[in-house]
Amino acid sequence: MDSALTQISIARTGWEQKSARPVRRARSAFRAWPEIAARLRAAQRWVLLLDFDGTLVKFRRRPQDVRTPSRVTRILERLVRHPGVLVAIVSGRKRRELRGLIGVGGIHYFGLHGAEGEAGGPSLSKTKRAVLGRLKQRARLQIKSLPGIWIEDKGICFVVHHRGAHPAAANAARTALCELLAPLRDAFYVLNGENVREVLPREIEGKGATALRLVHGQPGKTAAIYVGDDSTDETAFEALRDQITVRVGVRRGTKAHFYVRNQADVLRFLARIERELPLWKQP
Repeated sequence: MDSALTQISIARTGWEQKSARPVRRARSAFRAWPEIAARLRAAQRWVLLLDFDGTLVKFRRRPQDVRTPSRVTRILERLVRHPGVLVAIVSGRKRRELRGLIGVGGIHYFGLHGAEGEAGGPSLSKTKRAVLGRLKQRARLQIKSLPGIWIEDKGICFVVHHRGAHPAAANAARTALCELLAPLRDAFYVLNGENVREVLPREIEGKGATALRLVHGQPGKTAAIYVGDDSTDETAFEALRDQITVRVGVRRGTKAHFYVRNQADVLRFLARIERELPLWKQP
């Protein structure tokens, strides 16, 4: 192994980020709506945190093929206009890309799993950037021959996509990543998303840390709602375990309290939230 890679020591923890907290069985957000509405009405302020891909929009084979439906844009515009609601998008995409795809002013955009916000993103040392560059290069060389597998470069991290690939190719890509990252587990970790595996430096804390900072920075009694669709959102469900957390497309095996079935249900859920706004009495 070259000297740049060996400058970062080997850790004894697993290479994929996991939580030790047990999962729970989520309940239907619509059946539990009276409970959710009561919590919203008792709050002085709401923080609405939303994932993007798989939550507000459907997945596409290539991320650049995604377009934001007008009905999504319209409801976000209405919600963000209310003075008692903070709306944030927390996504694995880059912040600039999110702003271009959604295009709604007043929303707080957080890219790269929350690491990239209004103040910019995390800075990596020169050594670590060199290590990351070598990792990207080696990953490309190892998986370029695997059909249906491709790498998306996000600057300070990268993603191995396997949507539509044969399971054997996806497993081969995972094995290659395991081998590449084995000696670097204290410096990098992997987030397993929907048909993706994302390699991140440990300076990127994840969506949970961002969600906590947003909620704790609010004045008065705040109700937080977090809606996300896959394992990359589980750290936020964990961090906001005393708040309203909703997973898209699952009933069990999640740390979220509630679930909705799909993106259409997400819009129905946001519409119910919107209907509570006229009832809100400002403190």
